[in-house]
Amino acid sequence: MTAAVDGFGGFAQQYEQIEKVSAHHGDNWEVLLYGQIGRDRAVMFDLTGLLELRATSEDGRVLDALAHAKRYKASRETIPEIGEDGRKVDVAFATQNWQKAIRDKSRPGAFVRRHFEAMVFCYLAEELRTGDVAVIGSEEYADWSEQLLPWSAVEAKLPAYLVEVGLREAGDDGPFDAAAFTAQLQDKLTAAAAAADAGYPDNEDLFIDPATGVPTLKKRRADDQRPSAKRLEQEIKARMPERSLIGILARTAYWIEWWRRFGPASGNDPKLKDPFGRYVITTFVNGTNMGPYEAARHIAGVSGHELSMAANRHFNIAKLNEAITDVVNAHARLDMSRAWGDGTTVGADGTHMDTYLNNLLSETSVRLGKSGGIAYHHIADTYIALFTHFIPCGVWEAVYIIEGLLKNASEVKPTTIHADTQGQSFPVFSLAHLLGFELMPRRRPQVQDYRRAVTAELEGSTGLLGQCAPSSSEVLGGVVALAS
Repeated sequence: MTAAVDGFGGFAQQYEQIEKVSAHHGDNWEVLLYGQIGRDRAVMFDLTGLLELRATSEDGRVLDALAHAKRYKASRETIPEIGEDGRKVDVAFATQNWQKAIRDKSRPGAFVRRHFEAMVFCYLAEELRTGDVAVIGSEEYADWSEQLLPWSAVEAKLPAYLVEVGLREAGDDGPFDAAAFTAQLQDKLTAAAAAADAGYPDNEDLFIDPATGVPTLKKRRADDQRPSAKRLEQEIKARMPERSLIGILARTAYWIEWWRRFGPASGNDPKLKDPFGRYVITTFVNGTNMGPYEAARHIAGVSGHELSMAANRHFNIAKLNEAITDVVNAHARLDMSRAWGDGTTVGADGTHMDTYLNNLLSETSVRLGKSGGIAYHHIADTYIALFTHFIPCGVWEAVYIIEGLLKNASEVKPTTIHADTQGQSFPVFSLAHLLGFELMPRRRPQVQDYRRAVTAELEGSTGLLGQCAPSSSEVLGGVVALAS
């Protein structure tokens, strides 16, 4: 332990570093950021010089600040507040902590160069992640506004689309009437509120506090397992042979041939002696997170270099999703999977995953207190994952619910989505209805703010549903706002 401390400069230097950090307690981390990114300063300036960046909205203040930092990157301590146009550089996009960090009281009219650069690169990374800044010619960070269809193309596709998602009867070729659509949604809300009123006296699980109007669901106790269910479980365990994970991979690869989805980027023959075996072992190694060289120590006949080469050159996200689609389709055809469900219902939830810090998707989770990302899964009622993608910790998960369903390329087409409280969102409720999905998130008990918003949106809609159980009314209220 002493040798490790000596390697970092000794106890005296470490104590000095601790004192520096302690001086900035109270969530004032901004002044410490430059010490972490300073070594990459030259690389970041080179990248911003090579890439063509553009704001996707009218707010280009971050790019203006970046241009100002590049203009004075050779300065030593400070850079002027005044830009080329003779006006002050607008840094109102930054937090108060950042605005304090980039200024020095003893040097008015100037920015502290190192803190100004750290602020600019910090916000540039955030805007690239959120799509507010685009990289021209990029695929992952392209300008989303240029990918939108023109209204003429939308208008031509609208009649067929409305029929497909159930918002219009087949054969109705009349123009789309937003007012009639809004009235239709209000009628549905009124009918749903009346049904909730009629069913409340017989609903033993729902209690509405007469003083506050807050609804509460009583906890339901699970019934004891029946003897017949216990006997069935014992019979299944007795007849089900034990299988190894790599054996399951090999069997399914042979039956479904999902391994044929992998190969070199050129699309040519993989030129491997045994591509079937190599791809199965590589899938096992990557799926268990064992690593190629650790796996080579325990699996005879392969080397770490061979497994690493196959993973880096023959596998990518698109090919993995194609292989997943093959497995999902094959699973949907099994009699056993249809005994669980028909694939029309899906549950969406995320799992925290540890990651390296030096990537744009890594963030610190407020709930878990550690950095990483979220693996967001869509699990069908047939007990198989339809689609999984990686999202940052700090985003509201609802915005990715519909994206996962739209990217689902399998034969299983769900229409009902269950989610946790992260699934609540006015825009997502609206888009789910317009896309023909039924979004059913779990609700928090505090519903008064949503109730007021929906009541204001849908005047005249009364009843217990509108007053105390606004999850359904949120759906309609959000769509009414969008249609209006």
